[in-house]
Order: sequence, then C-alpha cells, then structure tokens
Amino acid sequence: MVDELQRAITVASGLASLCIGLFAFLKSRRQLHGAIFLFISVTMALWAIGEAMTVASQTLQDKIFWTKFQGIGELLLVPSYLLLALCFPTVKKFMRERRKAAAVLAALYLPWIFSLVALYTTNLVYTSYYLTEYGQGINVTRTPYFWFLTALGFSEIIASTVIFLRERGRSVSVRGRKGLLILALAPIPMLIANAIQNLELNRVISTPQSSIFFVSLLAYGILRYGLFVDIHTVAKHTLINAAVIACDICLFMLLCLFYVYPLGLGLHPTTYVLMALSAVPFLVAYHRQQSWATRFAERWLYGRDLAEGELLLELGRSIRTVGRLEELAMGVAERARSSLGLRLCAVLIKDDGVYRVVGFSGDPFHAVASFKRGMLEGSMVIPGEHGYCIESEDGSLSAYWRKREKLYRKGFYMDRVDTGIVRTLRHSKVEEYLWREEEEGEFISVPLEVGGEDTGLLWMGGKAGAASFRLEEFDLIATLSTQLAVSLLNSRLLQQLVDKSARLQRLVHTTSVAQEEERIRIARELHDGMAPFFLDALFRLEEMESLAKDSPQLASQIRELKKMARDGLSDLRRLVSDLRPSSLEVLGLERTLRTYLERFAAENGLELELEMRGDIGGLGPLVEVTLFRVAQEALSNVSRHARAERLSFLLDGRDGGIVMCIEDDGVGFVEREVRERMAMGDCLGIKGMEERAELMQGSVTVESRPGAGTRVFFRIPAHSAVDGELRVNG
Repeated sequence: MVDELQRAITVASGLASLCIGLFAFLKSRRQLHGAIFLFISVTMALWAIGEAMTVASQTLQDKIFWTKFQGIGELLLVPSYLLLALCFPTVKKFMRERRKAAAVLAALYLPWIFSLVALYTTNLVYTSYYLTEYGQGINVTRTPYFWFLTALGFSEIIASTVIFLRERGRSVSVRGRKGLLILALAPIPMLIANAIQNLELNRVISTPQSSIFFVSLLAYGILRYGLFVDIHTVAKHTLINAAVIACDICLFMLLCLFYVYPLGLGLHPTTYVLMALSAVPFLVAYHRQQSWATRFAERWLYGRDLAEGELLLELGRSIRTVGRLEELAMGVAERARSSLGLRLCAVLIKDDGVYRVVGFSGDPFHAVASFKRGMLEGSMVIPGEHGYCIESEDGSLSAYWRKREKLYRKGFYMDRVDTGIVRTLRHSKVEEYLWREEEEGEFISVPLEVGGEDTGLLWMGGKAGAASFRLEEFDLIATLSTQLAVSLLNSRLLQQLVDKSARLQRLVHTTSVAQEEERIRIARELHDGMAPFFLDALFRLEEMESLAKDSPQLASQIRELKKMARDGLSDLRRLVSDLRPSSLEVLGLERTLRTYLERFAAENGLELELEMRGDIGGLGPLVEVTLFRVAQEALSNVSRHARAERLSFLLDGRDGGIVMCIEDDGVGFVEREVRERMAMGDCLGIKGMEERAELMQGSVTVESRPGAGTRVFFRIPAHSAVDGELRVNG
C-alpha cells in the first residue's frame, strides 16, 4: 500500500509538472522563458515516470533500464534550471550576444550530455546494480564521478537560487519579488531529498517524490503571483469562456427538452438529428457571444480596474509631459475622485514648511463643493501632531481635521482622519459643516515623498454609502501617490526653472540696455569732446598754412598735420557710428546692415555678395542690436586677419528664426589652435559672439581651414527672434 502511494505521488508530480509547463508555454509561447520552463517540466515528468516504473518493475534488467531512463530527466533538469535563471525575468546582457550565448549553453549542457551518454554506455557513473532486500527497489554502486556530478548539480542549483534572489532585490514590483522568491526556494526540498537519498539516510524518501513540493510551489507562484504568465488576463478569459459555454449548454439542454416533451417528438433518430442541427448555431455564434461577454465583463465587472489603470496611465503621461503645477494637480484630483467614487480629493504641495492646496475636486452634489474656492485661493494647511489646521488668506474658510490612526500600506504610512470641522464665509454668512467618518466614509491623508523629501499630501475621502476603502484601493492609492509625488516634484522644478529663466532674461535685457547706453554715452562724449578738438585743430592749421607761404618746408609739414587731423576725425566719426548705430531705430536692421556692409567693402577693397531674404522686420530691439554687433565683430575679424578679396553675407529670416552667415575667401586658420587660444583668454571676438548667442538661446559656428577662408554661422531660434525673451518650453 505504501509503495503504491509513493508511485502515485511520483506520477502525479510528474504529470502536474508537465501540465503546468504546457500551460505556461501556451500562455507565453513567444517568450524564451516559457520554452525553457516547458523543457524543465518535461524533464521533471521523465524523471518521475522513470522513478515510478523502476519501483513497479519486477526484474533487475527492467529496473536498470528505468534507472537509466531517469537520468534523461535528472541530468538535463539541472542545467535547464540555471538557464531559466539566466533568462528570467529578463535575459541577461551577456546572453543577448549570439557567440556568448552559444558558449554559455555549451558550458551548461556538455558535461551533462556527456554524463548521460556515459550512463548508458559505460560504468563511469554507476559500477553495478543490485536489488534491494525486499526486491522492490534497486541499489547502485556510486563512483567518484557520480559524486563530482552531484557536487556540480548542487552548485548549479544554488547558483540559480542566488541569481533569482539577486533579481528579487532589483524588482520594483511586490508580485515580482514574491514570484522570484518562490523560484529561488522551489528546488530546496529536492536538494534535501537528493542528499538524503544519496547518503542512504532514508530508503523511503526519493528525489522525484519530493518534486511534488517543487511543482506545488510553482503552481502557487503562477496562480498567485503570475509567474511566466499574466494570470489575471488568463483567469478573466477563462471565466468568460466558461460562462459562455455554460449558457450555451443550458440553452441547448432546454431546447432539447422542448423537442422531447412539449413538442412530443420523443427520443428518436429524427430528434437526435434535429438536436445536432440545433447545436450548429451555437458553434457558429460562439466567437460573437465571446465578444459580447468580454465587453459586458470589461464594462460591469472589470470597469473599476480599467478606470484605475487609465488613471495611472494618465498620471504617468503627465509626468512625461509635465506642465503647470496647478493644471496637473487639478486634473489628478478630478480624475482620482471620479475613478474611486469619492466626495472629495485634494492635492497639497509643501512650501516653506506649510502645505498649499493646488488641486481640489469635490462632488458637485455635496456640501464639499463649497470648499473649493476657499481651499484654492491662498489657503494654508498647517500639520500638527493630532490633526491639520486650514486657514485661507481672505478668511473665507477655516477648518480642522483630526487624525485618528496611522495605516501602513506598501512601505509607508497614511493618516486616517475621522472628524473634520469646516467653516466657510460666503456673502457675509458663516456656514459650518461637520465631517464624521461614520456618516461620510473614510478620509485618509497620504504623504507624497520622493527620495525622502516631503513634497506634499494627497487627501481622499467620502466613499459612497460611507463605505471603507478596500485593500485593492489602498494599493492603488499608494501607487498613485508615488507617481504623483514624482510628477509634482518635476512640475515644481520646472516652475523654478521658468522663474530662473525669466530672471535671467530680465538680467540679460538690463545688461544689454546698460551696454548700449554706455556705448551711446561714450559715443556722445567722443562726439562732443574730441570732434570739436579735431575741427579746431584743422581750423588753426588752415590759418598757419596761410601764414607759412614763405616757408615751403613749414607749409609741407602743416599739410601733413592737416591730413593726420582729417584721418583722425574720420576714424573718430567711424568709431562713433560703430558705438551708436542710431540708424537701427530710423532705418531698421536690413538697411542699416546693407549700408554698413557696402561702406565696409568699399573701405577694404572687397567684392561684396549681399543677400537678405525672408521676413526680417518685426524683430525685437535686443535681437536687432545683437545681430548688428555680431556682424560688426565678424567683419572686424575679416578686416584685421583674413586678407580676403571677396565677402559674402546672408541674412535669412524664413521659418521664424534668424540665420546670419558671413563668409570670406581669406587665409583662414586652424580651428583647434584658435580654440586653444580662446581657452587661454585670447580671441575675445569669437568668444564675445558665442556669449551673445548663448544669451539669445542661439548658436554660433565658426568653420575655417588654412587657405580656404572662414565661414561664421549665427542662429537665433524663432521664440527668441520675435522679442528676444528667453523661454522654457514645457
């Protein structure tokens, strides 16, 4: 009786393993780990069948045959389990390269395949076989190679356990961590049984019999934690198909009974044919019925799950496309309240030690809807040891919410609030509202934290019918709060970046205005101070020249001085013009640049190729001055260093942005050498152009080679070209 029970357990474990493997493979057949797990299940089944047949056999030869048959499953199971550890839940990086994967597979399987061949053809593993005392089992004489294989097998199984435990530590999912823990612990009973069997500590226990624990743990992991398959989807489809089949069978049975009794056809061959024909519509319409049942289940049975999933999906999308803080918070509060069927939901952000309500949603048919204005318009929430105090700046709302206890869920604590007193002032009338848990339902305050930093609170309460939150809803709220905390932090950081950018823009504008005012002041002083001096000198030299008619040598020197004075006056006027481009305000950028370029080309003997296209009008004053100054600096470099004969200038205002290109055919330079000089503080002209480009959120590119001339590209994006303001797109 005991032997029969042992054989039954062994066979049952093998068949159960095979069924579980087929189930996991069919539900995840596109995944590598599904195929590996099926192979493991087949080896388990072969091992178990071999063990059962060994016990059931009567002759020594039969027992030897089935003992060797066990080796097929036993020897291939060990490397396959280690291979599963390398491929689940994700394929390890080194296994994704074909050559490395082939080397790993060879290292895993070749020793065991060699041992399997040796088991059948030599005495390398076992030297002899003999019956046990009562003739039911078989004993073997183990060789040193057998103990080597045993040690290798234990090492590989322990390595698999370690890999699964390491993956468990990296998993962010609770279900995933528990599933990996089951995979790590599942082979332990078999290792213990194998050690007992090989050391002959007990002649009843065998490794295949203990595999029932291995199979049971894997079955539990699949059904409870969705190992290898999405068990919720499988269960949903199974229930839907079962419901459709049950309904069809009931309808078919009623139809058959209708043929037999009300119609009086009886149980005759004609009736059987009619019944068979009646089954055809059920078979034809099965897929349509399945589709209807799926839509019905998703709407009425799984509607809440879908709504919760959409809520998390929408929040995740908001994290990636974060915008204004208030818009984000209001959207989350409204969606969370409607998804969970609550009376109110509020999102609070921490600011200077107190909390500020940035998102609020209340049931429009409940008194909480009247809280919205007071909560959002400058209200402050001050946390205390026993509750929360709320005061609005205009005095339109004051409230106190009392904490009752702390709830622990998913790694952090939530405060449960049982009583709240709210006073509102509207139209010189004070209204008071009392919130009681037994009347309105549970109210919880969930902390929003990111990396230990307190970013805010999430308030949720007032389920329909004064109901309590379910455990699944607590899990959803915990997940929601984690994502919301990240989203609020991102939004707040973005707002800070926008504020800093605005301050930087004001500073840039102030600095640029100050620079231009200083240039104008210097130009005015030069014009009012130095220009009259040169004119007076020229006037006096004219008088001296008329008095020096009798001295040709003195007259010649006076004429040289007059030429020098005229050149100095001309340079002074050019400098004043460069410092104060007043023509920008009168003529605009296009005509000012055209005049300046034509004069520059004439003075330096250059052939000018000038092109301006697109819409250049309507640029901000700061942008026009920036473009003019960059052009001045680039042309100054051409005049001093290029030794060019031809100059090309392009100003393109198409596509909203501005592109300015200045190119010459001069001697050029080595870009690397210029960059090194810039790092040492030289080449201030190019560095100045880069600084101006950076302040306008633009870019400057200088391309040059010795003997091939130089090309300067200056680009300003569209949003900066309109008014010169720095902006952050978010």
